[in-house]
Parts: sequence; structure tokens; C-alpha cells
Amino acid sequence: MIKKIEILAPAGSSESLKAAVNAGCDAVYIGGNKFGARAYANNLSEEELLEAIDYVHIHGKSLYLTVNTVLKNPELENELYEYIKKYYEQGLDAVIVQDLGVLHFIHKNFPDLPIHASTQMTLTTAEGVKAFEGMGVTRLVTSRELSSDEIQEIREHTNLEIESFVHGALCYCYSGQCYMSSMLGGRSGNRGRCAQTCRMPYRVFEKGKSVRGEEDKYILSPKDIMTLSLIPDLIGAGIDSFKIEGRMKRPEYTALVTSIYRKYVDLYLDMGRDKYLDYTKKHQKELDEDIKKLMDLYNRGGFSSGYYKTHNGKNMMSMQRPNHSGVLVGEISQVKGNRAEIILKEEVNSQDLLDIRMNEESIYEFTLKNGAMKGDKIETNFKSTAPVKKGYAVYRTKNDRLLNELKEKYLDHDVKQGICGKFIAKIGEKMELSLTHQDIEIKVKSDIVEEAKNQPTKREKIENQLNKMNTTSFYFAHLDIILDENIFIPAVKINELRREAVSALTNQILSKYRRVLSKKNNETESNDGDSIASSHTLTQSGQEKCSNNKSKIVVHLNNRIQLEEVLQRREVDVIYYGTNDTLLKDILPIARKVNEVGKQFYLVLPHIFRKETYERYLSNIEILRDPLIQGYVIKNLEEYTFVTEVVEHQRFQKEIILDYNIHTMNNSAKEFWIEKAVNHFTSSIELNYKELKELGCEDSDLIVYGHLPLMVSAQCVLKNTKGCIKVKNKIQSIDDIEKTDELIALSNEVELVDRKNKSFFAMNVCNYCYNLIYNGQPISLLSNKSEIDRLTPYSIRLDFTFETRKQVKDTLDEFIRVFAYNHPMEDDVKDYTRGHFKRGIE
Repeated sequence: MIKKIEILAPAGSSESLKAAVNAGCDAVYIGGNKFGARAYANNLSEEELLEAIDYVHIHGKSLYLTVNTVLKNPELENELYEYIKKYYEQGLDAVIVQDLGVLHFIHKNFPDLPIHASTQMTLTTAEGVKAFEGMGVTRLVTSRELSSDEIQEIREHTNLEIESFVHGALCYCYSGQCYMSSMLGGRSGNRGRCAQTCRMPYRVFEKGKSVRGEEDKYILSPKDIMTLSLIPDLIGAGIDSFKIEGRMKRPEYTALVTSIYRKYVDLYLDMGRDKYLDYTKKHQKELDEDIKKLMDLYNRGGFSSGYYKTHNGKNMMSMQRPNHSGVLVGEISQVKGNRAEIILKEEVNSQDLLDIRMNEESIYEFTLKNGAMKGDKIETNFKSTAPVKKGYAVYRTKNDRLLNELKEKYLDHDVKQGICGKFIAKIGEKMELSLTHQDIEIKVKSDIVEEAKNQPTKREKIENQLNKMNTTSFYFAHLDIILDENIFIPAVKINELRREAVSALTNQILSKYRRVLSKKNNETESNDGDSIASSHTLTQSGQEKCSNNKSKIVVHLNNRIQLEEVLQRREVDVIYYGTNDTLLKDILPIARKVNEVGKQFYLVLPHIFRKETYERYLSNIEILRDPLIQGYVIKNLEEYTFVTEVVEHQRFQKEIILDYNIHTMNNSAKEFWIEKAVNHFTSSIELNYKELKELGCEDSDLIVYGHLPLMVSAQCVLKNTKGCIKVKNKIQSIDDIEKTDELIALSNEVELVDRKNKSFFAMNVCNYCYNLIYNGQPISLLSNKSEIDRLTPYSIRLDFTFETRKQVKDTLDEFIRVFAYNHPMEDDVKDYTRGHFKRGIE
């Protein structure tokens, strides 16, 4: 028997929640008024959310609350407990979590509350979830970049439920790894305030020359995904929950997408794979019509099937238009003055919104007064300033009839729950009404039934009164009425009995979900602040020796040319070396050179550690265990498991350092890692000076210089604009590096320029087949020496990427002058940003 597949619908408002339930979802995910990843949705108030929890439970559904942002220390320590407590007691089914500090806190204070690991955690293998085993996590939400084969691999190695996105918007960046919106405007995606910078236009240059046509402006804008054709493969891969994106969309969108996926998933579950494939083949027209409805409601340049069967590519992108494309319905056949004739390729309706376009650029938009059939010709006036021409396409961006049908079917009426009833009225006894819903049965009694003195109460009247259930969530699927003859019952008494019975049934259903926090949990909460503070104090004391001296100077780089310059600097204590442009087999000679000059060598692991990368590192395990490598800088949970369980870092005396990609924005997150014997962090790049001071930096590296990566993407800017060139590392072939002074990273040859003329550099990390998009402005805290001294970070860190050897030399000269010798600053970095050190984020 095929297992049940959950249809998980988005609910950005109360209306969307009801639409999802009426359309047949099994569960909804929704945000409250805090801590959700869609801060600009019509999120529910506390009272509305409490009512929503009851509403879904009465209808036999589940509600998952999004707490899927990174929390600052005061938020977690002062607000999170009371925020969760009310919903926990009401019967909240699960929380969706990104921040490991939030996960740690919720599990400690609400140990029986299921936790879903958000896609914002960037989980790409089953190894990643081992980091939080035994901490209440019941489900992982996979990264959207995974193939169905990779998901099947996860299924074979974990007992957790697997949830994956099947429809809706797709981020360009791996979720949880995007800082673009944050750095450009202070609206952090990790805080639920993404400004959709991937939907903005960019010009692309390679070596200063444009590499694409003017019409392809939106090079970072993916199409929405639609996976109806992949249902058999996704179920076969072991996905338990089909997740629909769209908390910012209208309720009609939620209703349509939910109902269509409900329809086809149920067909598959009823028929099995072979019969389902045969059915969809024979009913291709029906499937096409359903897809057209989805297109009518929202699409960006059509749909893609996401990454399930494709690693990346231009066919997944909507480069000409970043928003709703609509459906092609006609073409301009004639233009006279400011009047255009349109020949229709599809039926259109009164109040449809049509858009005349040149390529994908909107020229003129108008609302139809009257509908017309396919093949008809219609006319419209347009503004004289609109350059409408014969041959231009006409798209429909609002299908008024479809919206009205969805509203009438799913929004105007609630789907009711069928119950069984039994009404007994015998003279001289109390009348009785029993209601049964699934395994719950209630029975209520009322006044004693009297014999009729005049006109007896008829069965039909009693039945009519009992069936007045319009204001309830129920209807009688079956109703038995047992009566003595010649009885009299006032209608008001029947109504009172019905209302009392329905209320009792409702309370009985909801009582199954109610929780009361145990005394033990309350004690945990009351001491929570002390617990976190205590563990953090231990961390600081463990670093005391370093904190009392000057901060160490750490340099992070990826290539040998820059390394040659850094090796000469005795003031640099530690080298963090990445493998963007270096193969693992070449690491030990580099590490030996670093060790020989008395510096420590730490290997920086990749941004993403998918199965293929895991296997590559596994095949080089002896290199990774070599004593020339003092430790590892890790960027994701997969790498933590790999280093602890495979490399066996403790056995081989290797230190683990968390990069800023593993968010430690609060003490609870640090406590999570301290309990795993990891106590060396990298300060968040999204906290300002005051927040860093309050959190403490004595156990952390602080990045004081570098071009920061703003996006990590499975897509490739160069491939999507010019074609895949599978860049090989030029540096490996250079024999006389002393004479080389060129821009190191090949990626620097690909430049993105936004509408405000800000530059970004796209790095092709072909070693691991992902893209990094860097801020064109480096961060520099050179002029903030006094504040950094007050922070007393364990290390200050300089990140070098695109810099020439001379630029590395000049930058190091100045930072060493200021930070190692306390000399006044002579020459600051050109065209720099302080990042969030001063301004911070919301």
C-alpha cells in the first residue's frame, strides 16, 4: 500500500488558510506576528492564530508555525518563550525552525513540540541532520536544489519525515545563504525581510564586454517550479510532504494550487504508478487544462520542474520578466491611430486584464469590458504614447472568471465535517442527542419530553431544526431520530440541545490537542537566562588567554599567489585556506609551507557539501587527517558531521571553527555548539557593534576586511549567459608566481551591475559546481580599530578573493600597522563598506 502524502499549503492570511483547508490540504504552514520568514505577509495576530489552530484541528488538519528566521539575543531570551507558549498550549502541531539557537531553546523548553528543520538550514544530505539528533526534530525540509536521486539517498539514511517544495517561487540562492538583500538595503532574508534583489535587472560583463542581449535583464530570476509531471518520481524518492510555496500570494492561488496537487496525488495513491501514468497519458488534455489554470494564476515565463531532474541551466530562468507572465491570448493584427485590433488565440472574459507586449516588456495594459471567443477579433484604444505595433503579443494577467470560480468554490463556503447523530425523544424522559465524529462520541440531555396537548411535533420539524448547522463546522452525514408518538418539543429546546451538543463535540475534539506545560518545563524556562549566560561565561573563560592579549590576525584566501605574500608576514598567525581553485591533492604542500613559517593552517570547506563533494572528500581522508592541517572552517551541518564522524577530528586533534554561514547570532546557538565541544565561532556579519558587544566576541573571529559572498547558487551566471566553460584553475599552471600580478579569481571577469551601478562579481566555483556572487565593495573596518579593541575578538580576519598580490600587500600593510602595532591609519581601503557594523539590520 502506498503511504499517505501530505499536501502542505501556504497560509499568508486567514483567508488563505481557509482556502487551503477547503481545497483539500492536509496541513498549512503559517507565520505569526514575529519571527517568520515572510515578515510582509498578512500574518495572523495572536488571537487569529489561536483561532486558526482550532479551525484546522476541527477540520482534521495540522498547522505548522514558521519560526524560521535567525533571532537576535534579546528576542530569543526575552520574547520567544512567551510567543511559543500560547500556541503550544493551544495545540500547535509543529514549528519550522532555521536558527539552531531557536531549535535548542524550543527543545529545552517545549520538549514534546515537534520541530521541522527549515529549508533555510541548507540541508543537502542525511549527514546534516545528525547534528541535531535527539533534539525533537521530526522532519527535514530539503534544499530546493536537490535532485530526486539525492532526496532518495536521504530517504535511505534517515527516519525523519522529508518535506520538499513542489510548486511556487524558487530562490536563486541556496536558502539560508543569501545576504544580498541584507547588504544592499538592510532587509535580511535571514530575518524574513527579503527585498527580492534576485528579481531586479542586472547588466552582465565579461572582461568589460556585455555577454547577453538587452532583453535578458533578469539574470538572477528563476521561473516558478511546477512538478505535476514528476509526482510519481517524487513519491518514489520518498518525499512525505509536498510543500507549496506562496505565503505572499492571494487566497485564490492557494486554493487552486492546493486543489490541483490534491487531485493528482490522490489519483496516484488510488491507482498506483503504472495505472496513474496510463491515466495521465490518456487524459493529457485534462492535465494541460489544469496546468493552464496554474499558468493563468501565476507563472514567470512559464514553469520549470526545478532541480529535481536538472542541475541548473537557462531553461530554469525567467530572464526577460521577473513577475507574473500570464497566458498568451492573442496578437495585434492591425493598428490604426491609437486603436488596435487583436485576434484571439484563447477565450477571454469580461474584466480580464490584458497586457500588450514587445518581447516580454509591457507596452499597454487594459481591462476587457466584454468577453470573446477564440478566433474572434476585438479592439481596444491605447494611449498615444504607447508604441503598439502589429505583431505584438497580448497576454492575460488576470483571469476574472477563474478567480470568481475559485472564490465561490473555496473562499465563500467552508467545507464541513461529516458527523453521525442520534436523537431520542420519549415521553417522560429527557430528550437526548448523541454526536459521533471519528472516535469521539458525546451525549447531551435536556428537558423532559411531554405529551402533546394539542398539535404534536412532527418528525420533519425536528429533523429540520437539528440540521440547522450552517454556523458550525459540521453536517449530519447520518442522523437517526427515535420518537414516541404524540410528543411536543418546542423548537427553541431542540435548537438549544443541538448547540450544546455541537459545543461539547467541538470541545472534545480540541481537547485532544491541548497541552499544559509541566512544572519541569516551567522551571527550565525560569532559569533559562542563567543557563545560557553560564555556558557563555565558560566559553569566554576557555578563551581567556587569547582574549587578554591582542587578537590574533587570521587571513582567509583561496590561491597560492596571495599566499606567497601572506607567508612573509610574521604578524599573521593563522591561514584559512579554501579549495575554490585548489584540488585536495595539492593541499598538503601548501599546508607544509604555512607550517614551516610558524603559522597554523586551517582548511576551509566548501559552501555546499552535497553527496558528490562528500564522496570526493571521503576519498581524500588521509590528506584531511594529516597533522599539517590544524583544523577546519566549516560552513554547513554536513561538514560538521563529516569532520566529527569521518575525519574524527578529536582523535587527530583538529579544531572546528564555525564560519558565519552557520548562524550564531544568539547565546543559545553558541550553547548548542558548546554542548558539541565546538567553541570557536565567526561573528555574524549581520550584527552591529552594539549587538556584537552584547553577545560577546571573545570566542569568535571578526571579519574586518573582504569582499563578502552575498549569494551561493547552484545556477551559473556565465553558463546561463554564455555557456558552460568548466573553468580550470589557471593558478595551477603558473610556475613563476613571483612575476604574476593579475586578478586571481577567474570569476572577477564576470561582473554584474545593478540599476544603481553597483558592481558584483560572480565566481565560478567549478570544483564544486556552484556560483558565488560577491559584493563589489569590500567590507573594511580599518577605521574602527578602537571599537574592535573593545570587542576583544579572538581573531580579526581578512578575506582575500579577487585582490592582486600588490593589493594583498597594501591591504595587509595597513591592517598590520593599525591592528598589530597600534599605529594611526594612513590609507583606508578604496570604495569600501562597513557592512552592518554601524547600521545593523531590522
